[in-house]
Amino acid sequence: MKLSFFYPRWGSEYLPWNKFLFLVKDNNYDGVEIGIPFNKNEKNEVLKLIKAYGLKFIAQHWETKESNFKKHKEQYKRRLYALAETEPLFINSHTGLDFFSFSENVALIELAHDIEQETKVIISHETHRSRFCFAAHICLNFINELPFLKLTSDFSHWCCVSESMLEHQVIAVQKAIKHTFHIHARVGSSQTAQVIDPRVDTYKTELNQFLDWWKLMIKNAKNSNKPRVTITPEYGPFPYSCLHPRTKEPLANQWEINQFIKGAISN
Repeated sequence: MKLSFFYPRWGSEYLPWNKFLFLVKDNNYDGVEIGIPFNKNEKNEVLKLIKAYGLKFIAQHWETKESNFKKHKEQYKRRLYALAETEPLFINSHTGLDFFSFSENVALIELAHDIEQETKVIISHETHRSRFCFAAHICLNFINELPFLKLTSDFSHWCCVSESMLEHQVIAVQKAIKHTFHIHARVGSSQTAQVIDPRVDTYKTELNQFLDWWKLMIKNAKNSNKPRVTITPEYGPFPYSCLHPRTKEPLANQWEINQFIKGAISN
């Protein structure tokens, strides 16, 4: 089984697309995970460049934040169809909102599933704060209700929400691992969705816990006879990363840490 690594555009927006894609290719990533531009000309240019570099891409949906459910659902539908038209490897979606009712969020997930069936473009739902699966115990309810649910697992959000390393939510974690389709590899803690620097001993416990989770996700995929697992190392920029209070410089380098995470998972 192959481990396929993707690099996030998030945090590298300051780089021209051509330079960004060169760095990704030069460092042996299989592709990029990106928000697709709304502007048609920019979108077409980006997709052309990605193809020219021989890279794959995962399309991100995160834009739908309308609080009115009816409007939200319509916006969500339009955006997923637009992303599917770009023919990505799959779509990673920030789906729903944490204050929508269970039935409303179920309706959005079922809508995404219908679009997936129609377009043949897979849609995976990210475990993310403010969305339907903002906490482990909440996501468990959706897993039990929707056996087809595919997750982009980023447990850093759940650790932050629960102020724990999820040691009391073993069943929810195990079931989420079983439903993991894509991995967002960021190390969080009981107090933050991202530790300052996972390379230092201060966060050794957190790093080892996340490595254990990622290995279980990979093992589950292998046992399910999947040909590959997609992984995006996703140490993020400010405000996820901390800045020095006086110089405003990041306390750790995003690119270096994502490279470190890639290496740690590969070994």
